[in-house]
This record gives sequence, C-alpha cells and structure tokens, in this order.
Amino acid sequence: MVFVVNTELKMGVGKIAAQVGHATLALYRLLQTQSNWKEQCTKWEETTVTKIAVQGQSTHHLLELKHRAYELRLPSIIVHDAGRTQVEPGSLTVFAVFGKVADVNDITGKLKLL
Repeated sequence: MVFVVNTELKMGVGKIAAQVGHATLALYRLLQTQSNWKEQCTKWEETTVTKIAVQGQSTHHLLELKHRAYELRLPSIIVHDAGRTQVEPGSLTVFAVFGKVADVNDITGKLKLL
C-alpha cells in the first residue's frame, strides 16, 4: 500500500497519521470486498504488509494519481476530512493505492518519501 499525503494542506504529524490510518482501513475494507484482489491482499498480509507514505503536491495532483490508478484498474481510495480540526471539511487529505509493486510504482514511484 502506498499513501500519498496532500502536502499543500500543511497538516501536522498527528493529523497525517490519523488520515493515513483512515486510508489504510478504507483501502483494506475495499480489498476485502473485491474477490479479484482478496487473494493478493491475503498474500500481502502473510508476507511484507508494506506501507509507504509519500508526498503529494496538491489536491489536483492526488486526483491525477487516482485517475491513473483507475486506468490501471488498481484498487484505490481518496480520504476526505470531516473538517473538525486542522483542515476544511471535505478536504482531500490522502490517496491510497494497492497492487503489484511495478504497477503501484508506475503511479507513485517518483514521489518523495514523506
């Protein structure tokens, strides 16, 4: 799993951690509902359980990445914040994607680590 954090929002470390947590759970739940990804998710759980957080430039950038994941038919989600603390309601905070390493790297491989 790779998590692209929207850095234009200037979220604090705790806020980022919470948003990535939301993304993890949402993407995992999505994988459990898609029979074609459930087996790969189980293999991921039994081996590496790799999770990587990288920097996204803006809301627009995260939406472009989401579109690319859609084109590659990779499961992905977008997290929108409720707006109770640091950011405006509905702000796009994190894009998360799952799949084979080569496919995910095609989308996120050039982004800097968070």
